[in-house]
Amino acid sequence: MSAPPSGLLDYYLPRYTFAHRYRTVVHCGDIGRVYDIARNVDLSQSRAIVLLFRLRGLPRGCWRARAFCSAMHWTELAQRRPAEFLVAYWRGGDGNRIRRIDHAAQFRDALPGASQKVGFAFRFRQLDAGRVEVATETRVLCIGARSRLAFFGYWWLIKPFSGLVRKEILRLIRREAES
Repeated sequence: MSAPPSGLLDYYLPRYTFAHRYRTVVHCGDIGRVYDIARNVDLSQSRAIVLLFRLRGLPRGCWRARAFCSAMHWTELAQRRPAEFLVAYWRGGDGNRIRRIDHAAQFRDALPGASQKVGFAFRFRQLDAGRVEVATETRVLCIGARSRLAFFGYWWLIKPFSGLVRKEILRLIRREAES
């Protein structure tokens, strides 16, 4: 895999139906440290995240980012340390369940039976000797009119809460990296 300079999301999920982006600046000059913190940030350090995840009935006890992703059946699709990493999943088949991705090329190509492809990227950019920009972007590709219509209402309802979770994750990364 050779992702273009534009990024992993542009390579693996160039077309999408819905997206949202957030960013923060971390006062830490070590981009590798910021990257490593983001890969395994402790989500339990945010009361808002804990509350929202419990209300949604999401897995408990898996509060480190990587363990949470695994419990959700999300795949760590690709990474370019220390520039970015991408987590993804797809939905389809019986009950439109979340499906693990066997290999990265599978996600990029057409997936028979898929109704959605979802990617979460974190990007890191050294601004100067003492600051790193951390940006997160979520993209959702709805495959077919039925999927788009069904997801539209869901997205309208959850987008503010999803955005809050992303902002909280960025805050946790910033707090840990700056400590």
